[in-house]
Parts: sequence; structure tokens; C-alpha cells
Amino acid sequence: MVTRRRVSGLLALSGLGMTACGGGAQSASGDSAASGSPAVSPLTPAPSPVTTPSPTPAPSPSPAPAPSPSPAPAPGNAGAYSAYNPAAGGALPTIRITAETAGTWPYSCTLLPLPGQLPANATFTSPDDLNLSLSVLSTWPDGSAAVVVAAGKVTVAAGETKSLRIQTATAQNAQPLAAARIAALVTEVSLAFDTMGTARLSDFSQPERVWWANAQVICARYRVAIPNHPTLEAVVDIHAYAGNFAFVEVVLENGKMNTAAPVSTPWAAYATGTVSINGRALVTASSAGAPEGNHSSFRAWYAAGWIGGDPALRAWQDVNSLQRHPLFWKMDAASPDLGSYAADSYAPWSTGRQRPTGMGAGGDHPSIGPLPMWEVQFLQTGDTRAAKAVEASALAVLGFNVNYRDTGTGLVPTITELAGKSQQGGWPSLGNAQDRMTWEVAHHPAAGLTAFVCRPSPVYIELAQKVAVFNATYTTFQDVGPNTATGVFGQYYQMRGRAWGLRSLAHATFLTPVTLPWRAAGLASLAANAAFLDGWRTDSRAKLNCFWDYAYGNGTLQDADSAAAGFQSKVWQHHYLTTELHRAAVLRILTGSAQATLETLADWAAGQPVRWINEQANGAWRYVPYHTTIGRSDTGIDSLDTWGAQMAWSMTDAPASVSGPWRSDYSGNTRTTYASFDNTDSVAGAGYPSYLWAALVVAVERGVPGSQTAWLTVQANLSNLSSWLGGFASDPRWGCTPRNT
Repeated sequence: MVTRRRVSGLLALSGLGMTACGGGAQSASGDSAASGSPAVSPLTPAPSPVTTPSPTPAPSPSPAPAPSPSPAPAPGNAGAYSAYNPAAGGALPTIRITAETAGTWPYSCTLLPLPGQLPANATFTSPDDLNLSLSVLSTWPDGSAAVVVAAGKVTVAAGETKSLRIQTATAQNAQPLAAARIAALVTEVSLAFDTMGTARLSDFSQPERVWWANAQVICARYRVAIPNHPTLEAVVDIHAYAGNFAFVEVVLENGKMNTAAPVSTPWAAYATGTVSINGRALVTASSAGAPEGNHSSFRAWYAAGWIGGDPALRAWQDVNSLQRHPLFWKMDAASPDLGSYAADSYAPWSTGRQRPTGMGAGGDHPSIGPLPMWEVQFLQTGDTRAAKAVEASALAVLGFNVNYRDTGTGLVPTITELAGKSQQGGWPSLGNAQDRMTWEVAHHPAAGLTAFVCRPSPVYIELAQKVAVFNATYTTFQDVGPNTATGVFGQYYQMRGRAWGLRSLAHATFLTPVTLPWRAAGLASLAANAAFLDGWRTDSRAKLNCFWDYAYGNGTLQDADSAAAGFQSKVWQHHYLTTELHRAAVLRILTGSAQATLETLADWAAGQPVRWINEQANGAWRYVPYHTTIGRSDTGIDSLDTWGAQMAWSMTDAPASVSGPWRSDYSGNTRTTYASFDNTDSVAGAGYPSYLWAALVVAVERGVPGSQTAWLTVQANLSNLSSWLGGFASDPRWGCTPRNT
């Protein structure tokens, strides 16, 4: 952590090293239908020897009239858009303040500057808050600030919304707040249980760690064991401000283990567990509310409260600048109805807007996507009601079976420390007979990053890490082919599991302060996943720039529909993975050859939607199926050289016209005629055309060859484009638009 703005940093900046889903649970079986400088050409896989099986006989084509083509864009990619580059900067962010009560109040706010916006030895100041102070938690590879906690104080009227302008200035030294500030405000944190006694924390002079500190706020960590239980403990984070205010957060967690020799933690039973600060009770909860009826292994709940009065004030970075960040995306303005979020709040064992049961069940759910619906709607609008939903549903994840903490370090274990362990052996996990509050990789929501944007808290940093640890340990099993290490999303993760695993890993790594070992381990895992996924790019069978499930090389293949001719894949899951590879690549927190591999892989993956459109001049690109036939052999793939040729092999008719609306199929079958597609997608949202759209936007942002041609083809030939795009106003999970056009 680095402090700027008249603050003597606790650690010097120099010397900090930087190195919607279709249905179905995460499994090896099929599922039911549901709603940098690249060194290799992104569209040409490097050849590797492979035995080509005899092709399966093609279906006999029925004659169909050739559609009359609409005027096509010029071939090639002349005048291509320049690739999106977050380091190109843009306007500095502003801080948006929303107040419920009149007064002068303290605030903390997360800022995510783009690369270069806040250079080393510089700071942000504000003419609207002369007290503004910063702490830099992590940096971009160029040394500029990447994750910043800003703090200050502001005078507001009841119901007022105001913006604080940000300016860059030379950093000056000032004294950061110390633990003595916490001791001056907080006299005791206690947890009283009817069955185990009372745990008390009253000495705040020696925090376990300081997360951040500047002239306006200090945030420090304490832990206290619960008596008469070996693994239950309270993890306490205290934010003490320069004024007479403090915010105390308590996580009651049952996940403490020796990472080197882990043993599942014993359950705890209590009818009442009461958290108090300075003698004032905040929350009382019972273990009976947990899914197992006891406070079982790897579950936690949360309580928090203010000392000095609740400011009832929210502060966050303006959403226009957030939409320029590599981990987010640009959205069209919209005004969805967010009234349903107004009452969202957290209580122990609540599930918020997460799936309370069946996280791996078929069908779409608002939690599925690059970000959950409520998080995207916050980024779309900056609305306080959406922010409440973001925090309540993020805190609800604590009740799921994802909470692990190392007894030695007191931290969430790193992926490096977990080497050789998986939930199939060497790493304990918790299931639930009713599948209540049980994590699942292939459909899991993002958790932590957007909540941290809404309110900076160590709870959200560690929540992102916990999710990444669960995903990393899901399985390392490989029956044939390339072996995978812990943290690599291997054979049984499905393409969508790899997509969401990569996303959650990138979020956790980006959020983690550079001073913590989890950061370096996260970077290493991100690089290992890029190297593993690059195996598809270099497989000579990947002629169509397309991933498939299971493994590459001589590993096991999975034909998604063995009853149909040829080799089928759920290409819409490739689109999931394409979007997350792009965000991880453009984030550029890797360096050297690892970053180059990731960039090349992201370009290759983004080539699929470009080729899908450009190589099907008859308009067949508008038909987006559940299963796509990507080859002629169910045992060896055997793709033809272009999407046009491959689809002509698998389909027995032709599209009725070049232009028209999107058409898709949610039956779970493999279609062999365009006439049999059962759905006209009239509104964008969570559907296969929307996933293709997002992948195409990625290709445009990356400047993939042919992407401009594909983009203009869609603009010219999608007959209901304008009305279709309107669906993203209310469901913006896939509603991105290029940031470089």
C-alpha cells in the first residue's frame, strides 16, 4: 500500500515489484438448452501434427434458391479502427457524492485510474474537497496507480447529489493516521454466544495489518478467536476517520485451516451470536439459519456499524470513467426501473439476489454473465439503489461455502500455496444435500470487484480471493492429455467455467494490494491459464478460431451432440471466453512473454466472430445456434477451412435472405436447416446473438483483421438492429459498444 497526498507512505512506491448462460451444471456431461504484440497471426493457428480421421458423410443438401445479396462492405479491413488502448487516458474521474442527511461527513471512495492517469510521485487533489487524501493499493506495470482509496470530508444538504472534481498534482508528505486513531474511537468489539462464551477485542494498538492509511482514514485488520471452538473466529476491519467517526466490519468465519495439511473445520451451533461495538449491539444471528442448521465449514456472516453516527452518505467514481476501465465496458445510456433494488439489504445467512439453491442449474439467471445484472446496472447508471443491491448480494456470498483462511498467515491462502491440491484430493470442501448456498464454477457470479468500487473494504478484496481459491481448487483431474496444475481451469471446467474462472481470477488479482503474496500468485495463475488456453490456438484442428470442451492436443474431446453428424460445440460459450480473454489481456497486469501470449490468444479468439460473419456472405451469420457443427468428424473435428464451407456442409438449405433479424435456437438440438430455427431474437439480452454481439465488440476493440468489415456488415444487414439493441437498456450484461469507434 502506498500513500499519496501530503502523507508519508507506510511503504515506499519504489521497490514494489509488479511482475447467460445455457443450462447445465458444471460436469463432464452435456446439458439442457436455455435461454502487446502478437507474435502469430491471430487468425492462423500454428500447425502441429495430428491424425485426420475419415470424415463423416455429409448430410445430403436440398436445393435452395440463392439469396439476393445486399451491398456488402468493401473486403479486407481498410481504414480499420485503432485498437482500444486504456493507456490513451481520457478525462480524469470525478467522485460522485450522494447524501441522505445534512451535515459534514467523512467518506471513503475507490478510484480506478487508467494507466498513466496518476503517475508515481503524483496525487489527486480536488478544489471541491481540500482534505482529499489518497492511498495507492496497487499499480500498473508502468508504476502509475491502479487501485486507489480516496478519503475526505464533505458538507452536504439532505438528499443532495454532488460531484467532486479531480486534478493531478505533485505528491506531498503528510502524516497518515495511525492505530492510535482507532483506539481513540473504538473501545471494544465483542461477540457473545449462548453456547461458547464471549470473545472480546479491546486492544487496538497493534493491528495485524494496515490495509491503507492516509491523512483522512486508516483501515486496519484485527482477528479474535471464538472461545471453546477451534476454528471459528471474528475477522475485524476498522476504518477510523480524522473526525470522530469509525466504521467497524466483522466477519464471523469458520474457515481457518493449515493450508499445508488442511482438515475440514468442525461445525458450530449457537442459538444466539451477538456482535457489539462499544457496548452497542449490532446484529444477533443463529447458526440455525445456515444451510446445514449449524455454522458449518467454510461459511461466514457479516455485521457492521458506525461509531459517531451513520453518515448515510455514498461516494464512488463516476460511471462514465468506470466504463473506460479494461475490466468493464462502454454501455449506451439507459434508464431501467431500479425501484426493486431500493429495499435490498444484508442480513446473516441471506442470499441477496444470488441463486439460493442450484447455482449450477440450467437456464439464465441475473447472476450469470460478465457481471451480475445488478452490478452492470450500477455501472450503467451510478444509481444508489443499484449500489445497495451490489453490496447486499456481494456480502451474501460470505454465506456460501467459499471461506478459507490460513492459520499461519491469517490471510486467504494463495494459489501457489495450494499447489497439488484440489477438492477431489488434498483440499476439503463442503457440499449440501439441498444444494443450498453451494458454489459452482460454470455458472458462478462475479463477487468483490464492483462492491469494492461501491465502497472500499478489505472484506470485498478477500471475497474476490475466496471465490478465486474455490475455482482454482475445483479440480485438477485429467484423464488424458495435458496435465493441469492447481489454479488452471482444465478439462472439466467447461468453456464457460474457464471464462468465469478467468474473470474472477483477474478481478481478485487486480484488487489485491501489491504488498500481499496473493497478488504474485494470482499473476502466476493468470499466466498459467493463458499458456494452457493457448494450446487450442496452436492445435491444427482449430481451423475456425474456436475453442471446444475438454482438451486440446491428444487429450479427450467432447462432441456436444454425439447423435448429430460431425463435431458439435457450444460456440456461444466460446464467446463468453472471448470477452474475458480480452478484458484480461487489455488489463495488462501481466508482463513480458506471458502478456504477449495472452494478447495473441485474445486476438485469435476474437477472430471467430469476425470470420463467422465475413465468411458467410449469404447471411447465415444471423443464425446463432445452441450447437454449432465445427467439424465433420465426431472423433477428430476435421473442420473445413472457412465457416461458409463448414456451415454449407452441415446445413441442408440456405438462409431465406442476406438481411433480416437475428435467428437462434434454444431447443438444445443440432439444427441442420435454417428454416427450423425456432426463435427470432427481437430484443437483446441474455441470448446467443447477444453473446456473439459482445464477442464482435471485443474484436473491434482489439482491431482484429476483418473486424471493421464484420461490424459494418452487421450494421448494414441486421434489419431490426436499432430495436434489438434497445433490449440492452434493461438487461445490459452483454450490452457493450466499442470504445474505439
